[in-house]
Amino acid sequence: MVKAALGAHRAVVKQAISAASAAAVASGVPVVVEELTSPTQQTSALPDGTMQLEVSSVPVRVEQDGAWVPVDTTLVTDEGWLAPAASAAPVRFSAGGSDQLAQVQTESGEWVTETWPYGNLPAPTVEGDTATYAEVLPGVDLKMVATPTGQASIYVVKTEKAAKSSKLDDLHVQIGGADLTKKSNGAVKAEASDGSDIEAGQPLWWDSSEGASYREPGDEGSPAPVTHEVTADRISMDVGDSVAKEEKRSGDEVMYPIFVDPDWSSGISASWYTDAAYPNQSYISAGVSEVLRMGRYEQYRGNIFFEFVISALAGKDIVAAQLAATQIKWASCPNSPVQVRTFGPQSGGFTWNQQNHALWGPVLDTQNPGYCNGPAVAVGWNVTMGVREKIGATWLQLGLAPQDENVVSRRHFSRAATLYVTYNTRPDAPTNPVIASPSRQCGTASAPAMVGQSDVVAQVNQSDPDPGNVDTNFHLMKASNLNAAIQDKPSGLLAQGPRSVTFTGLTDGETYAWRAWGSDHRLDSAGPTAWCYFTVDKTKPAVPTVSLPGGTSFEVGKSIEASLSGAADVAGYVYWITAGQIASPAPAVPVSGTVSSTTALPSCPSVAAEVRRVCGNGATAATTKVAPTDSLSTLWVSAYDRAGNQSPATGVPLYTSVGTPAASMNLDQGHAWQVTAMTTPLPSTVSDSNPWIGTGAIDLIIPPNASTTSTDLPDPPVTSPVLSTNYATAEDEIRTTSAPVDSRQSLTLSMWVKPSHIPTTPNVIVDQSGPANSVQLQITTTGKYAFCMGAWNVDMYSTGTDSNCAVGGTVTPGTWQMITGVWDAVNQQLRLHIGSSITPVAVIGHTIPAGTASAGTLTFGRGPDSWRYVGLVANPAMVPGVIDRSQLERLAAFQLPFTE
Repeated sequence: MVKAALGAHRAVVKQAISAASAAAVASGVPVVVEELTSPTQQTSALPDGTMQLEVSSVPVRVEQDGAWVPVDTTLVTDEGWLAPAASAAPVRFSAGGSDQLAQVQTESGEWVTETWPYGNLPAPTVEGDTATYAEVLPGVDLKMVATPTGQASIYVVKTEKAAKSSKLDDLHVQIGGADLTKKSNGAVKAEASDGSDIEAGQPLWWDSSEGASYREPGDEGSPAPVTHEVTADRISMDVGDSVAKEEKRSGDEVMYPIFVDPDWSSGISASWYTDAAYPNQSYISAGVSEVLRMGRYEQYRGNIFFEFVISALAGKDIVAAQLAATQIKWASCPNSPVQVRTFGPQSGGFTWNQQNHALWGPVLDTQNPGYCNGPAVAVGWNVTMGVREKIGATWLQLGLAPQDENVVSRRHFSRAATLYVTYNTRPDAPTNPVIASPSRQCGTASAPAMVGQSDVVAQVNQSDPDPGNVDTNFHLMKASNLNAAIQDKPSGLLAQGPRSVTFTGLTDGETYAWRAWGSDHRLDSAGPTAWCYFTVDKTKPAVPTVSLPGGTSFEVGKSIEASLSGAADVAGYVYWITAGQIASPAPAVPVSGTVSSTTALPSCPSVAAEVRRVCGNGATAATTKVAPTDSLSTLWVSAYDRAGNQSPATGVPLYTSVGTPAASMNLDQGHAWQVTAMTTPLPSTVSDSNPWIGTGAIDLIIPPNASTTSTDLPDPPVTSPVLSTNYATAEDEIRTTSAPVDSRQSLTLSMWVKPSHIPTTPNVIVDQSGPANSVQLQITTTGKYAFCMGAWNVDMYSTGTDSNCAVGGTVTPGTWQMITGVWDAVNQQLRLHIGSSITPVAVIGHTIPAGTASAGTLTFGRGPDSWRYVGLVANPAMVPGVIDRSQLERLAAFQLPFTE
């Protein structure tokens, strides 16, 4: 299930990339792939066919109501809480009146709760992203601030007295829904019951000197550590001790109010700095502060680090990469340009003392942005080589360091930085090489494909992990020298999918080989297709040899095994039978049996209209079963080779000689109901007219509501009884008492009919019904007769072109016509005859699936009404066998086809 879901997701993403690439190429502007967007990542298709990944060090967007919107930390009321309007790191603050201070949500959806241990909270004053709870302790305000990565809890300690009070010796909140542990860098991890977690940086504090506020220290120094302890449910801070330590360390008097910050983040902070002044302090999350500090000033000295997820770039070719950041301030004015270098990998948020200086990579780029005490300025560093070096890693760490660490130069940068990577993916190797025209599968060196033309179309399927414009280069060689291309054909830059080229002017008798490479004009595919070998052969094979067993006794419909052989390159034989003696010249191959060098070879063995096909294997003889279709009939055979070249036909008589024709098939086990020889009214039970059938006779039943008095003139001027199908219900249908023949074997179904009209839906004149092998005579909506075999479903035949029906002749309403259908099981044909002509008006190949049951009784004018033939029927006959010319003529003369 998981694999299926991942596969489906990949397919959706690939389709989205393809659509974005196409739109970018068409519009000339980048198009975002929404399916790859996250709070910190965005992927765009570029008009030149490359892709661009943007990774931010802090969340910049959030999904709301199915759309991505910018992060907005403005606090709004939400179900009794105060929450940011749009946050990728959900937090919510107390609206006052209880001890529930705040909640922070982990990535899995679990909430970690902070409880205020000193009583109920007052209603806060809300301004922008900040909720201020006044006098939560004597001389202390609490500011809860929504940040892009979570929240900050800023205690504003307004006086020295408050700082030194006993309550600030153990300033804390209680944590519920998670267990707290201290990390190696001093940060605190809160792990929820489901294993998801959030982080709190080491507590920090700073005073009000140099214009500081609760959001930011005011001088060039870094915030100072807070003395604290971590237990399972709290971080306990000693504010008075922290202030005393800093006053002792610096010798400066603290300016109140001071600001104490034990902030929490969602765990997606990805920027921090180190400082030698506080070598064991982690600055991975510094509350509301947006400032990262680097360089030297007095006792302060440090570097800045950004961490970006680059797992999506695995296997990509990096075209260009840039680190974009904002220099907020050049704070200390001696000049030391800023270098960017790769770093690590080392677990993020490390301190100055933990920083492994051996993990610095080479300098990637150096910039000297802005001017001393000037305004904020955007800075970009070329980090292409660094990204290329780290391809395949999950994380990329980039560090900013002074060009000269000894120069007293201090700079501030924003925590929000973006890595822009333009990348290209090596196209996939083309797949499914085939010869598209003529349609052939590729051959091998030892067994090349055969083609019968001088121009050959080669085709492959080309894909690209960056679905945009991609080219395919086809190279044609002679098989005797695969190192020298004789034709090179590019497909041109196209959207991925099938592509083809045409190799022209090829030499008859030469063997060639081609293969193809993918290319996006930056990179070639990792490999080509396999070699596709073919030989040009435009020579028709010789006329095949056909032989029949010696001493063959020829009988219409009787199976004979024919042996077909030809030249070494013969792939198959097309053969058919005509109801006439052998003639010269040979007839043209029927259209249904034509093989072309420009198309795919036909399947074999198979049947199609007048012809059948059998596979050949060079000079090894192929065998098949055939049978005479009349007293004088001819087997015609044409050979075709693997290139699609086809020989003329050769004929073999299916009779001993013109003076010794094939014998008629014995039909004496058949049935006929010669109503025109009877008197009117007809009896309700019409006896079998076959004089030889004996106990095998089958009666024809005329129900009480069906007409027994209908007469007409099938044999003018004689008026004779006929059958009428002009009845209303199934109970009135005329039918036999049992099945006349086994419909799986050869059979003939014949009768005279006089239709009343051309129907608007196909009409069934008569059928021997069966679930999978019904035998039917029909009238189509186009005014044709149809002889059909197959599943009982008249809708199958509504077009008159179904593969189970021989359709032909012309229906003339109000006129008597004799129609005859022949199922020739040996020759696998359905043939339809009109009148006494042995030449069929329609022929179609037919096979019966293995295991098919025989059909049942014979029914005339089967319902429902929309299917029912309305008209007259005379002298129906159904016999087990193939009728020949003389027997057909006897039926046409109102005689029986049985032995006289």
